[in-house]
Amino acid sequence: MFAWTGLFLAVGALVLAIAAPLQGDALRTVWITGFGAISMWVAYLAVPRYRGAGVPVSWTVPLTMVLGGLAILIMFYAFAVIVAAANGVALPAPAHWLAPTDPAGVTA
Repeated sequence: MFAWTGLFLAVGALVLAIAAPLQGDALRTVWITGFGAISMWVAYLAVPRYRGAGVPVSWTVPLTMVLGGLAILIMFYAFAVIVAAANGVALPAPAHWLAPTDPAGVTA
């Protein structure tokens, strides 16, 4: 149960990391990073149960670690993009990560 729950949380964290409209708000990256970390923690809770039962660890645990870690890495980069944009440096990133600007170029 823990392994599958962690996997579903990791998929959700990865979808949020890719598609969430951050709009220049660095705190949103922190929440999504935490969501990815919690997914990894929940899946890791399954390991002692598998070992206690004497069966191999489910394939969902390592997959959760990869997906959760990928979500965390994406959010680290998104945080760096937002901080760099606040200091006038443009890094390659999707438009929905950055704060919206009006036609005059003033940041909202």
